[in-house]
Amino acid sequence: MAQPEERPAPEPKTVTIIVNGRRKSVPKNDDLTFAEVVALAFENPPTGDGVQFTIQYTRGHGNKPAGSLVEGQSVKPKEGMEFDVTPTNRS
Repeated sequence: MAQPEERPAPEPKTVTIIVNGRRKSVPKNDDLTFAEVVALAFENPPTGDGVQFTIQYTRGHGNKPAGSLVEGQSVKPKEGMEFDVTPTNRS
């Protein structure tokens, strides 16, 4: 009796997004949180009292192709979506 041919596990589906001008691959169907986008933008994010981040995105999904992301929010990534993450110091 022939053994069924083993198939390799399917690779997780990813999309390529642009964060501060650099390409990043992220899972296609998972929402990206504010904290995850900051982590993608900076290996060692600036820290300290009053340091906050501003995230603007473009090329998003049709219902909201552009906008801003604030702490506590998330967004579904789309191929080619662009994020600009800027640290700000509120003094």
